[in-house]
Amino acid sequence: MEPAWLIQAYKYDQRLHYTVPAQLIEDDGERLHFHSPLGTQVDHRTRGRVYTAPYASDAFFWRDRWYNVFVDREPDGSLKEFYCNISLPPTVHDHVITFVDLDLDVQVLPDGTFNLLDADEFREHRIKYSYPADVHRAAWHAVVDVLNLWRARHPPFDQP
Repeated sequence: MEPAWLIQAYKYDQRLHYTVPAQLIEDDGERLHFHSPLGTQVDHRTRGRVYTAPYASDAFFWRDRWYNVFVDREPDGSLKEFYCNISLPPTVHDHVITFVDLDLDVQVLPDGTFNLLDADEFREHRIKYSYPADVHRAAWHAVVDVLNLWRARHPPFDQP
């Protein structure tokens, strides 16, 4: 079995947001696929609590993309959601994958509907943390990219 990895999310001001242990399933040089089983302990620093994940999750990170996709599954294995964090591209070092969460998310539900989440928080943090113009543009381009991937059912959106 591969050694355990740690997924670390940070806020733009470099505060630790949350950590999730995961197993690396595949690294093809461009995309990394991780799995965290039902019951994984999530250390959510910005919420001030550690909790047990109520669902299993497969996380997909691309080394050069401004988003990542978590495929969350109910305890019975059915799809709960695709949860897409708009973020800076990740860094990978010593079994840790780190990304800066830009507080803008896309949620795609099993019935095909999608929700743009936390756009108000993104606007607020753009001012608070002084997101540069190129970061702002790249974040909105990432939303479009995620929705295009989903509409075309490209991986990981091809999963039932």
